[in-house]
Amino acid sequence: MLAQLFALLPLLALTSASPVVKRESSRLIESGRNNGQCLSIVGGRAAVAAGQVTDGTPVVTLDCGVASYWDISRGSGSVIVSGTNYAFDIGLSPTNNGPVKVWTSYPTAPQQTWFLTGDNRIAQTGGNQCLDQGDNGPQTYQCTTGNTNQVWNVRFNDPTPSASVSSAAPSPSASTTPPPASGDILPLTPKGDFVPDVAGAGSRIRPLGRSDLCTSVDGEVAQGAVVTLKYCSKDGPGAAAQSWDLPSVTGNGQVRLHNTTLCIDAGGIPSNGNGAKIWGCADVPQQKFTYSSGNIKTSFNNQCLDIQKESDGLVTVKPFSNVARVITWQCSTNGDPYQAFTTAA
Repeated sequence: MLAQLFALLPLLALTSASPVVKRESSRLIESGRNNGQCLSIVGGRAAVAAGQVTDGTPVVTLDCGVASYWDISRGSGSVIVSGTNYAFDIGLSPTNNGPVKVWTSYPTAPQQTWFLTGDNRIAQTGGNQCLDQGDNGPQTYQCTTGNTNQVWNVRFNDPTPSASVSSAAPSPSASTTPPPASGDILPLTPKGDFVPDVAGAGSRIRPLGRSDLCTSVDGEVAQGAVVTLKYCSKDGPGAAAQSWDLPSVTGNGQVRLHNTTLCIDAGGIPSNGNGAKIWGCADVPQQKFTYSSGNIKTSFNNQCLDIQKESDGLVTVKPFSNVARVITWQCSTNGDPYQAFTTAA
């Protein structure tokens, strides 16, 4: 009888779960896999302060210095973007590698009810999915013992930020510190060999000052594949995934993967922190770019292709060929070298 009672206790805890009354507010949630990267909505604190959080806003990881704050407590309940009524949401049928977003808070809704465990996992209450830091950012994945991708450290001991602090968010264009020289970018990424372009097969898009690195499709060349930064490949599929056809200098057009019908796509509403991807080429604003003065700028919303500075050192994380993430970010006005590219061979 006692054994049967013990067996029922976990089920009782799940069926009676409801949002806790006392919540810890304005907390950073740091990835156990990628130290210094914190859970955030796209655009971070600046987006919260500007009132840009809406149903469907993606959840990403950003540098903890700009990431959004969350209201979260031990036990079961909602995980809320601080200062809003938007909760972490994974949809009604979460699966492995599923996307994560925020949505208007509906307390006790299964897709918004989470359990912060004693070993720092954020698990769906009554489900089998955990928040997981994948190679391309947060995702849902089956809860797995020993999987450090699923460890999230809530900074309960940090001082609660004041309203002025929590709403402030530095951006590349707001910095008063002179940007580093182009050769100083990605200091944690070892320098590799220069690989020239393949004659007649498009151009490589390289960070200015790092000719050993190339903007590349990650993995299989297919619609939805992520655009990232890798060491340049000499030939074969790796080289093909790094060869692009760009609009003429100062012209406006698509950045097309050479000899394909796939183009770089910045998403329906390009904003700070959006990951770049490839998608079927179409006459849509998110695929129109201007290549001028080294910047690759979207046709609207003042966003530029940007190497995520905080992902420097990603070469030490699986898959080892990825060097850094390519995102969109507000175009800098002070010559940010992480937004400077060249096609010169």
